[in-house]
Amino acid sequence: MDNKFLIDEQTKKDLQLSSTLGRSVFDFFNNTTTEGGDRALQCFFLSPTTNLTLIAARHKKIKRLLPFVDHSFYFDRSILLDLERFLVATANTKSSLYLLNVFRVSSSTYFYTKRSMIEIVDVLLKFHRFLAEVITVNGDWDIAEYFDKSRYCLQRILKTENFHRAKLHVTHFNFDFYHHIIRCELLNELKSILGFLYEMDAYLAIAKSFKDKTHCFPVFSKKGETGKLRIEALYHLFHQKPVSNDILMARSEQVWFLTGANMAGKSSLIKSIAIAVYLAHIGFPVPALTMETDVLDGLFTSININDNIDLGYSHFYNEGIRLKEIADQLQPQSNALIILDELFKGTNNDDASQAIFEVMKFFTEIDGPFAIVSSHIAELAEKLKKLDNIQFKKLTIEKDKEGLPFFTYKISEGVAYERLGMWLLNKSGVFASFQELLK
Repeated sequence: MDNKFLIDEQTKKDLQLSSTLGRSVFDFFNNTTTEGGDRALQCFFLSPTTNLTLIAARHKKIKRLLPFVDHSFYFDRSILLDLERFLVATANTKSSLYLLNVFRVSSSTYFYTKRSMIEIVDVLLKFHRFLAEVITVNGDWDIAEYFDKSRYCLQRILKTENFHRAKLHVTHFNFDFYHHIIRCELLNELKSILGFLYEMDAYLAIAKSFKDKTHCFPVFSKKGETGKLRIEALYHLFHQKPVSNDILMARSEQVWFLTGANMAGKSSLIKSIAIAVYLAHIGFPVPALTMETDVLDGLFTSININDNIDLGYSHFYNEGIRLKEIADQLQPQSNALIILDELFKGTNNDDASQAIFEVMKFFTEIDGPFAIVSSHIAELAEKLKKLDNIQFKKLTIEKDKEGLPFFTYKISEGVAYERLGMWLLNKSGVFASFQELLK
């Protein structure tokens, strides 16, 4: 069975999932302390899936570490990278560092090897203590397995079961014994433990990310089972003081026409919805109070589309190319979420209105994808009301005691007809600056 969740590079760019410039969604979760943990986290983050068993397994591994978000889990990144290079197979024979070689103690290889053996034991001791804390709360098989495995390795190396004050003391006389144990007999076990340490680091980083913040683990149904996407108290990860909104999309009204004045919050809202859907399908917690959804098979956006000077494409034509890219990726009976922000803003209102109507008409006629189309052309709503399966949503604006508008960033039913362009320009001070120039 194909468990692939469809998403393309433009969508990842639109949502700032793992952007190298500025803030990214990945950065929000990247609280890892090790480079190996960072690699493991990236692997999880870039692997969306429709496999509900895998998603549930990730939920479980994150939840079991929630009680330990304040516990110490610090491991020196450079030391662990050195240990990765150190833990490689060696011949099961005495080397030039053999005991009879009295000159070895002055060699750089001797000191590097001695230091690495001490460091691997220090890492083992610290990780074993952490697992000992976790296992008192959660005795899952993998926790128990690696707790026992780390204890076994420590017993073999230190020849004691009392790890409280244990420390490896390497001398000229026991060097070869420890070297053989660590790099020959226990090599595979130690590499496996290091891999599990990185995995724990990644899952603990995810658990830490929502400390003192509202979050939930989505409840999934099979594809098409409920035909609904419901999110309660959804908010945007990047906002310092976010405003939450309740979202409900259903098969009976699977297409949204979203309107709102400039700066009303349309783009933030639709990005919040898209990010929540993506996080849900990588098994991560979501910034919301609750989320219930059928498993979706894809996510596509058209938000930051520019013209293409090199190819001579206008902004409007590029928007058309983007829509074609999305349509070509959709599978038959797809229930992907498609988000189109300020569609066809690169042309005049008449052309834009006609083009938006045709696109939305298509979405209402095919039984499958959820679609959100945001637009500033509120007048188009009257024509769209002739189509089935459309919800009309707006970002509300209210007035203060002095009659001035202020943004609530709350979604509601209806169409936004407010025009605040000139008010915003006046507020920006641009006309005052023009007047100064005239003087």
